[in-house]
This record gives sequence, structure tokens and C-alpha cells, in this order.
Amino acid sequence: MYVGALMWVLLLFLSSGCAIGQRPLVHPEAVERRCGPVSPVQRMTDQHLLRLSADTAIQPGNPDVLAGRFSPQSQSIAERIGVKHLLVRAAMLEGKADRDLATAVERLHVQQQISDRIALALLDVARTAAEADCEEKRADQLAEVLGEERDKHIRRLLLISIVGDAMIGIVAGGLNLAVMETAAAAAEIFGGAVATWFGVASLSLSDEARHEFRHQRNLLQEVWIGPKESSLIPPSVWRHMTRPLPEDPENYSLRESLIRRWRQDGRLGEAGSEPEQRRIDLYFGEGGSYSIGDLRDRAAMLELLKADVNLMSQDLERLMEEILSQGSA
Repeated sequence: MYVGALMWVLLLFLSSGCAIGQRPLVHPEAVERRCGPVSPVQRMTDQHLLRLSADTAIQPGNPDVLAGRFSPQSQSIAERIGVKHLLVRAAMLEGKADRDLATAVERLHVQQQISDRIALALLDVARTAAEADCEEKRADQLAEVLGEERDKHIRRLLLISIVGDAMIGIVAGGLNLAVMETAAAAAEIFGGAVATWFGVASLSLSDEARHEFRHQRNLLQEVWIGPKESSLIPPSVWRHMTRPLPEDPENYSLRESLIRRWRQDGRLGEAGSEPEQRRIDLYFGEGGSYSIGDLRDRAAMLELLKADVNLMSQDLERLMEEILSQGSA
């Protein structure tokens, strides 16, 4: 009876260990999902409109036709989406003394161009935020699946530990009744060792659950590197992210402030450490082996990026309101 019970527990021990290492926790295709556009979005109007804005900038000594009409915030967002020259043109047409039909038609045409550009910028915001949200959900989904699989393994280990410990207790009790103190002590020691192993295994499993996670289109990489022109984020949104913030005492851009918040929240680890370098390579590369904690950190970083991108819509809304107020005045 003593030998049989010990062999039974030992078999449970070995079978459990094999079950953990035989297969990946989830199938790779379970979390694959396209978040970016099917084909790259190329827009020829952005640089052209920015050049026009620069050509029609208010020169020193000339009256600023936008002063008193639009707030500094609205003028700033107008410049970022390439319509400041159109605002200047609309104001000059409105101020003309001889308002003939041709002037009215041109003014309507300019106003339509401004409205179209604001609508396009709002779509740029929505597209970027949607991609960030999709990537966030991908990371969250895999973290949830890994967490569920990990919890199943932990419950299995704990169940085996409890049953095995109970069986060893029965064996030890029987041996004590049979006046076999040495064998009983050995059985209790063996049972304690097995229970301890299962307890340690259940704790370590939470850190060992990893899965391959790829992201060739990496918005976080664009923010981290900070190229002059982004290949993934629309130009108007990228200018919103990289312009110096007037309210920031150190004149940081929104992109730089976002990276600082990632660091302050501990998403990258201690500065200069080996874990930090590993996470930088992982988060801002094309992907790799992610733990549950890594996935949740990545999702949180994408959530902050999405929030900052969506803030641009507030500036666009204010610009539109000021334009409408000019028309009704």
C-alpha cells in the first residue's frame, strides 16, 4: 500500500510536468489581426497646402487679418492641417468693399475647402485612434487568453497537490498504525516535498506564461523614434504630436511628454537596466516573446497614445466653432 501510493503521487507529478510543457498556451492564429489599412494612405495635398500656408504667412509690418477673429489655438491647428492660408484668404474676401458675385462664389469655395480639410483631419484622428485601439485590444486579448490558460494550470497543480498531500497523509497514518514510524516519516517528508513543488510551480507559472506576439506596423515605434515624417501616422496628426507644447515649461512636444509618462508609469523598467533594454527592443521592434505583464504594459502605452491623438479633435472642433461664429456675425 505504501509503495503503491507513493508511485501514484509520483506519476501525478510527472504527468503534470509534461502537461505544462508539451504545447503552447494558445495557438498563434488566435490573436492575429490586421489593424492598419490594407494599403498605405498617400496624400499629395498635405505638403502642397503647407507650402501655401508658408507662402501666405503674415509678413512683418502687415496687419494680421486673423487677429481678433481666431484664437491662437485655432490658428495653430489651422496651420497644422494646412488651412491657415485659406483662413487668411476668406478674411480678405470678407473684408472687400466691392462684394460682387465672383467674390461671393470664391469665398464659398474657400470655405468649402476649409470644411473639407477639417473633415479630413477629423478622419485622420479617427483612423489613428482606431488603429491604436485595435492594437491595444490585440494585446489585451492575448493577455486575457494567457491568463485564463495560466489559471487553469494553477488550479490543476493545486488540485493535484491537495489530493497528493491527502493520499500521503492516509499512507503515513496507516504506517503509524502498523508501527512503522520510519516509513511513515519518510512518507510525510516525501508528501511535503511534492506539495511544496506543486506550490512553487503554481507560483512560477504566472511568470512563465509567454507567447509570440508580432506587430510589424508599430505605432509605438514611430512615437519612440520620432522621425521627421511618420510612415504610419497621418501628417496632420504627426504634426499635432511633434509640435512643442506652449503650456509645457520645458517646451516638450506631445510625443516627448508621452514617452516621459511611459517611463514614469514604469512601463519600460528602471532606466539603464537590462529589463529596460529588453522591453525597448520588444515594444518598439517587430515583436517577440511577450509575457502577460509585457502585453498589459503595451496595451496601457497604446491607450495613452490613443488618448493624446483624440485630443486633437478638440482643437478641430474649436476651429470649426470659430469659423461658424465668423459666418454668423
